[in-house]
Amino acid sequence: MHALRHALYRLARWTSLRRGLALAASVVALGFAVPASGQTAPAGPVAATPALQVAATPAPRRPKIGLVLSGGGARGMTHVGVLKVMKQLNVEVDYIAATSMGAIVGGLYASGMSPGEMEKQLEGINWNTMLSDSPARNDVSFRRKEFEAQFPLGLEIGFRDGELRTLKGALSGSNLELFLHELTRNVDRIDSFDQLPIPFRAIATDMVNGEQITFSNGRLYQAMRASMSVPGMFAPVEVDGRILGDGGLVNNLPVDVVRAMGAEVVIAVNIGTPLASRNQLSSIVGYASQMLNILTEQNVRAQLGTLGPKDVLISPDLGDLTFIDFGKGPEFIALGAKAAEAVRDQLARLSSTPVQYAVFEQRLLVPAQTLPKTLDFVRIEGTQFANPQALADQMHTKVGEPFSLKGLEKDMSLLYGRGDFEQIDYRLVSQGAKEGVIVNVTEKSWGPNFLRFGLLLSTDLQSDSEFNAMMGHRRVWINSLGAQWSNQIVLGSTRRYATEFYQPLSLGNFMYVSAYGSAQRAPEYVFDGANRVAEYDVLTQTAGLDLGTTFGTSGDVRLGFKWYHQRGDPEIAEKEYPTVKITETGARLLIRWDSLDSPHFPRHGLRAVGELFTGNQDLTIFGQTFAFDTASRAGGEANYAFAINPRNFFNVGVKAGGVRNERTTVISDFNLGGFLQVSGLRTNQLSGSFVGFSRVVYYHELMQLPIIGGSVFAGGSIEAGNVWQTRDEISSRGLFTAGSVFFAANTWLGPAYVAYGRASGGQSTFYLYLGRL
Repeated sequence: MHALRHALYRLARWTSLRRGLALAASVVALGFAVPASGQTAPAGPVAATPALQVAATPAPRRPKIGLVLSGGGARGMTHVGVLKVMKQLNVEVDYIAATSMGAIVGGLYASGMSPGEMEKQLEGINWNTMLSDSPARNDVSFRRKEFEAQFPLGLEIGFRDGELRTLKGALSGSNLELFLHELTRNVDRIDSFDQLPIPFRAIATDMVNGEQITFSNGRLYQAMRASMSVPGMFAPVEVDGRILGDGGLVNNLPVDVVRAMGAEVVIAVNIGTPLASRNQLSSIVGYASQMLNILTEQNVRAQLGTLGPKDVLISPDLGDLTFIDFGKGPEFIALGAKAAEAVRDQLARLSSTPVQYAVFEQRLLVPAQTLPKTLDFVRIEGTQFANPQALADQMHTKVGEPFSLKGLEKDMSLLYGRGDFEQIDYRLVSQGAKEGVIVNVTEKSWGPNFLRFGLLLSTDLQSDSEFNAMMGHRRVWINSLGAQWSNQIVLGSTRRYATEFYQPLSLGNFMYVSAYGSAQRAPEYVFDGANRVAEYDVLTQTAGLDLGTTFGTSGDVRLGFKWYHQRGDPEIAEKEYPTVKITETGARLLIRWDSLDSPHFPRHGLRAVGELFTGNQDLTIFGQTFAFDTASRAGGEANYAFAINPRNFFNVGVKAGGVRNERTTVISDFNLGGFLQVSGLRTNQLSGSFVGFSRVVYYHELMQLPIIGGSVFAGGSIEAGNVWQTRDEISSRGLFTAGSVFFAANTWLGPAYVAYGRASGGQSTFYLYLGRL
């Protein structure tokens, strides 16, 4: 009996062991059968045990998720905050459809850029440059710097085919397009948006027939730019013969588009600008903006009506932040994250496992584009007036030389900085075994004759007031070497006409010849202390011929012949004030350098001008003429700018000059007096044959005004200087010291100042300026 019980016990243990081994083998086999991505394994035979039947039950299939991002100008930066929370919750995105600023954020995400990278890019954007039609000023040609500094009014119109023309929007958007291309160049060779890391659609409007255009292929950055062509702000974009505007006009929240792509669950982020209240409709601009908002709101409501209980709607409360508050990116991002946190439970239901989300993020990593080591060809296409060979010669990217993508992008900025083109773009192409680059330019449709404007309004609230209206004309590409003809007209307190013909001597524009002339009438005053004692009407005429060379975009040197004539006639004066005439002929050396990042409120760089004249001079006074065979004059001034942080910066300026032949006349060689020129004194109160002056100006940025202007500043200056009639009078003991405090703004009309200045001796003055200072 004992032996029988022992045998049965051993049999039971063996049977249990076999069942355990079978169970373990089945689990291991099941583990190999389930894909790593978490997808359900194909149906097949399994062990008939309750435990194995539970393990083999298919996991619920994750629904396809579509992300919809609406337009709203600067408010679109809110989307980045939403994406950051979705990343924290491991929410995968299968499709993206977006409009306007939403298309930019969505397109970057679809191309593989993470929300953290987007936030970093937004922090580094100079919105004043991005929302303008000029590249960084260091990339602007020296001639264009000089021309635009004279005519700061932010408006350029053209004359072509017998009619005046202008830009189709406040901004061409070329800076924005170049920036988007730089951010998405890793997907340049992807034509179908279905092949992007996340399939993507961008919405635009056909401005001819009002139809919705849905971008599903092409150049990603062009689709993003076209979708954000806000009417009146950015010029429309022409793609494949269609003139395209902002997609918000027809579908600002394209839920239907993402569903058509295959989305089963929609996450919609609506950040559109709310309708203005009755009190806010106080101007033409307000009513125009309201009309656009009404159109947008109507199509948004229709899309919201299609959302179901499984969909997620995120509507951030952005308070008083508007579509033009581009400088407030961190606030928008924080509010977007807050809105996403408010629906955290809904988003969490769409979360993937950490392993699944890691696979999704791996898919977003797009390999860097393989670049050629050298180029076999460089071609410029799209020109009508410009000589493509001259443009190619001025590029640093050359055939057969080591190729750099950064160098090519720098070339794009330099070509755009010429001021001749409305749009500029490039693409790397392969033609058989050869690799090269094709640069496509769109010349300004309102060229090749360009008009710019400027004004100067100034007063010291005493009796010094000045008003001048200025117009500048520039005709480009007169011949294949890029000759230009420029003209200047000033009407008002000063009347002036100036002209110059500029002829490059080679395709590379290294050397040039300049022929110029001018005629000007302006009042000049004689002071006794702070009191005017005479007023002269001064006619100044010049003519000359120079040979010059340029130093990149920062400077040039000219050497040539100059004829100079001045005649001063007393207008309001006692009889003892005579008519004075001065005529000079001789050689002139002019050296100029300008690396400032802004012509009016620079934070970095140096501007310096030095001039030397030597030759013959005839001076006629009281009817007698005095001749000088070796007359000479030298003078120069410089302004150096540096910043201690983004909102606080200094400008340090100096001026010096003198003449070889001292003279005492009512027509002076050098002047000082006025705001930032010994503040507190009257304008040009000091005059003489020698000058010495220095100043330090401090600026603190109070706020930014993108789109409608630049920035608002508060600041002050410390100054010292004087003007002397003879060398023997020059002494530091005779210097005037002065200072000023001011509020200033960088506007489309030019710099604006409200200032108070006070000089040693107690003389003080209030100043108002608008226009070029």
